[in-house]
Amino acid sequence: MKKKLAFMLATLSAVATIFTGCGGKNVAGNYVAAVKLEDFMEDDDLDSMADMGIDMGDITVDVTLELTDDKKFTLAFDTTNFKENFSALLDDSMDSIIDASLEQFGMSRDDITDEVAQYSGYDSADAMFDAMKSEIKSEMEDAYDDMDDEIESATVSGTYTVVKDDVVFVTNDDEEGWGLDKGTIGDDGSITVNTEYEDTDFTLVFELQ
Repeated sequence: MKKKLAFMLATLSAVATIFTGCGGKNVAGNYVAAVKLEDFMEDDDLDSMADMGIDMGDITVDVTLELTDDKKFTLAFDTTNFKENFSALLDDSMDSIIDASLEQFGMSRDDITDEVAQYSGYDSADAMFDAMKSEIKSEMEDAYDDMDDEIESATVSGTYTVVKDDVVFVTNDDEEGWGLDKGTIGDDGSITVNTEYEDTDFTLVFELQ
């Protein structure tokens, strides 16, 4: 009887170990994925920016995923790198932006002489171009602020469980915006999530930081 009981206990212990191994991967940590900004933009907006010489193809926005030890998660945008990269892109593209803006009025740089600039209240043509650059930068900073407000509202949180090689997310009932379901754990520890945001489907590959 004692041998039979010991065998049963040993068997139960072995089975418990197997099931724990299947669903017990520790994935807690802070992860980051990058998504292309153009995936969120309308085609008309992309075409307009292309007409001004701005190529959005390489501009990305970071998405962070925090998984805690007590099985809670938070997914959010982080626009820090985006702002720096987009600001640099604007600086590099400023001349083409101004040329495109002038073209809309049927003008070119050659039409902006010192006399024309002085008639418009500027000391010189160079001063007028500098003012145009400052105005464009100011408008983009306002756009940054608006984007931050929208992005903050896109943050979602909830709980997660690990089942074999999947991380299953359960979003809080009062939070919407992401079609978040589950992620697949890669051999390198990354988590790949196929999701949806504002009717756009895309894949995020989160790397542990």
